[in-house]
This record gives sequence, structure tokens and C-alpha cells, in this order.
Amino acid sequence: MDLAIVGAGPAGCAAAIWAAARGLNVVLVSRIESRFRPGECLHPGIEILLRDLGVLDEVLERSRVQPSVRTVEIEGRRLTDNFGSDADGPWRAFHVFRSDLDAILLSRAQQLGVALYLHKSRVTPLVQNGRVYGIDVGGRLFHSTFVIDASGPNAWLTHAMGRELMAGSPRLTAFYGYSRGRMPDEQSFTANSAGWQWTAQISPSLVNWTSLQFGVHKKPRPPATVSSLSPVGSSSGADVTWRIAPSVAGASYFIVGDAAVVIDPAAGNGVLRAVMSGIKAAYNAHAVLCGKTSPTEAARDYEKWLRLWFEADTAKLSAMYDSLKKDWRTPNMAVAYH
Repeated sequence: MDLAIVGAGPAGCAAAIWAAARGLNVVLVSRIESRFRPGECLHPGIEILLRDLGVLDEVLERSRVQPSVRTVEIEGRRLTDNFGSDADGPWRAFHVFRSDLDAILLSRAQQLGVALYLHKSRVTPLVQNGRVYGIDVGGRLFHSTFVIDASGPNAWLTHAMGRELMAGSPRLTAFYGYSRGRMPDEQSFTANSAGWQWTAQISPSLVNWTSLQFGVHKKPRPPATVSSLSPVGSSSGADVTWRIAPSVAGASYFIVGDAAVVIDPAAGNGVLRAVMSGIKAAYNAHAVLCGKTSPTEAARDYEKWLRLWFEADTAKLSAMYDSLKKDWRTPNMAVAYH
């Protein structure tokens, strides 16, 4: 086996698709679960990646809302932000339910011959002389040249190696929910000294709202902007403290998506980063298997690439948050995330 991938979200499936399309032997291991995952708004930059993965047409069919602009209001200053354009016209975001996106990507991976193994068991890395050479899924062994951890915020491989993710911010909690109806703006971001709120028309009749308030970790009321709409289900929260694995790659493994890096949704590119990191990990593994680079160089390249992205996004968010509320950071910020 060339690749054993743990996790079948956008990062894991992107890695599996890219690798299988280039002839690698891949197994995709995923827990049997029905946990809901938000993240319906896809950055315009993802279009070329979805085309390369062979799923763009199907994603477009499922995306019934494709805004070309978003409304941004920071401390009362309101503007309309265009995503950009080229010879083919304005760039558009894609709003597609995460369950649909996950199903499309998984189906594509299986079409390309990726073996899917569903389980409810504990996953343990197989390690010898410091090298990860496969995984043990409840007693079933999968030996592989590379292991890719795409397990999401659970950060399976980091914790299995006895490590902790490193925090880059004080504790941050984002709350989100859904309402039935229509909004005048298909994407809207509002920020002030209390924090920020995001609303998006994710289907012709359904609105997502997401809210982050500095220092607040109890469920808030839905934003006033959706108060006239009918709530759908109950709201939920997620820990979005900025964090990164102490080592996102080694000579025999790569960590991708939220298993490697978590940044709060104001960065606006979580799914894009997941897909890109999955593809990048598969690309580097493929380069090693083809003899184009060494395992050490492949790991070093991936580590540098992902850390630079993390540092750029968090620096940009830090500058915005500093402008909103100087003391948004706690003075005794933890150095390790548990």
C-alpha cells in the first residue's frame, strides 16, 4: 500500500483522489458516524482544484447560490468586496452543503479505485524505529509507505505520538446555526469590538449564521440580522482556537486539514486549505515514491509550506482583531493546546 489515509473529509478525499489518479495504491479509513459538519461556503480559488480532482461539474450542480461579492462592515464602515474577475467573468464563491461535498469527493475517490474501510474501532499508528509504517484499525493492519492524518480537529496522529497542538491564540469559540428564509446579502461579514458575525445564503431558502465573540464561550443569541427568520434546529459551537501540530510532516507521514491547522472561520478558507493540504501531501508522497525527492526533503517542504500559510493567516487576523479590541488576547496565553 502506498498511502493509508485516516479521515474521509475534504482533506483526506482530496489526497486520495489526487494520488489514485496518478496510479498510487490508496486505502481511505473513516469512522462510521453521522456528525454534522458546517462549512458550506467555498472560496472562489477552489474552482481550479475541484476541476483537477474531477468533481467541479457535480459541485456546481449542487451549488444553487454562487455569489460574486460579499458585504463587509467593520466598526460601522460598510463596503462591497468583489472576489475578483478574469476573462471569463467575475469570480464566484460556491455554497454547497458539506454533506453533499463530502459525498461527491468520496464517490470520486472510489471511482478511481480507492479502497474505503469504514470502522468504529480505535486507530493506532504502526511505528518502528521512529517511522510510521501503517495503521492498526481494531486489529486489522494496513501497511503503507506513507500515512496521512486527515482526522480533523481530533488530531489523531499528533495525540497518538504523545504530542499536543500548539496554540496561537487565546481560547476562541465560534457558534453557528441555521434559519429559514432569505437575506438581502448572500454573504455578509460584520465585525466590531465584541467580535464578528457572518451570514450566508447557503441555499435559496436557508441561511447560515456564525458568530465569534471575544472571551465568550457560552451559546449566544442568534444575530439580530436573522431574528426575523425561522430557526432550523438548534445552534452549536466549535473550538476554533488557532493551533498547529508541532510537526505536520515526517519521513513517513503527513498531517492535513484541521488535523494539522485550525484557524477561526474569519480566515475564510478552511475548506480550501483542507483540499490544498490534502493535494500537497499526496503530491509530495508521490514525488518520493517516484524517486524525485527524499522523504526528508518532502517532509521539510510540506512543513514549510503549511506553516507559512498558518503564519500569514493568523498575522492577518491578529491585525484585524488588534484594530477592533486591543486586549482581545489574554495576557497568559497557553503555549500548548489540549
